[in-house]
Amino acid sequence: MSGKDHNMPKSQQTLLAIITFVFLLEIILTAFFISFSSPFFKGLTIIHGILIVVFLTRQIKRKGF
Repeated sequence: MSGKDHNMPKSQQTLLAIITFVFLLEIILTAFFISFSSPFFKGLTIIHGILIVVFLTRQIKRKGF
């Protein structure tokens, strides 16, 4: 297999970048600005979880389990 067979589609790369950004945002906000019980933090965590599930589902469909 050549290196081209292992490339991740642009949409998956974008989704992974968004997941990473949201994760870093969660860390920074909870470290300096908001508490864990904040509704904003809880909403951000739910969005983060949904994005991870979408990413993993698409990867499994693409590559197989």
